[in-house]
Amino acid sequence: MLTTILRRHHILLALVVFAALFEPARAEDHQDEFVPELNVFIKLSKQIRLFLLGDVTQGLSPTFTDGELGAHLDFTLKPILRRELRHGDWERSRYLWVRAGYVVSGDLDDRDDGSTTHMILLETTARLELPGEVWLVNRARVDFRDTGGESSQRYRLRLGIEREFTVCGVVMVPYAQAEIFHDTRFDSWNRQLYQAGVEIELAKHWRIEPYVARQNDSRSSSGNVNRIGLVLKTYF
Repeated sequence: MLTTILRRHHILLALVVFAALFEPARAEDHQDEFVPELNVFIKLSKQIRLFLLGDVTQGLSPTFTDGELGAHLDFTLKPILRRELRHGDWERSRYLWVRAGYVVSGDLDDRDDGSTTHMILLETTARLELPGEVWLVNRARVDFRDTGGESSQRYRLRLGIEREFTVCGVVMVPYAQAEIFHDTRFDSWNRQLYQAGVEIELAKHWRIEPYVARQNDSRSSSGNVNRIGLVLKTYF
């Protein structure tokens, strides 16, 4: 029963995502970014963990600097069909888990009069095993945002694939994903995000994740964004 529900959920999300990806993007403007990020995961119980994040977005062309801080709680369900998965990391060992969080972000160079965005987010992530030890991963998320007293919501659907490899004793997980965004300010699916990267295990409690991303937005002043990111993850 659980497998059937997840399979239908994945198929429906795939259809929605790939249909929306064909929305035309603005090609006349673009910007380049570098985003270093730190993720800290703290286990609170067998089903709950704390997730803290901090990142800085450095605009390269044009130049700007944004910052973001967030705190989240992750709640996981024990897998029913494969008990051995209970002992692994949540992202690759649970068929279904949810996250609730609070994020504050804004510019660090006072270019927008110090405007700050406060956001509460809710998301759910589901996984489906495919042939060849490949996993299909999808996420549904909603952001409740307040920027300078102006409220809006953003709905996000993400679909991705990943596979774990061990190379010379080092665990690596390459992945590729696509995400679409619906912004209530414009009442449209105005943004698409494509990302590919690899998570590399440095030690038992440390991982690093370099990635490249492309963002298209039909309602942004910079319609296209080319992004290089580097995420450092630690687990307690």
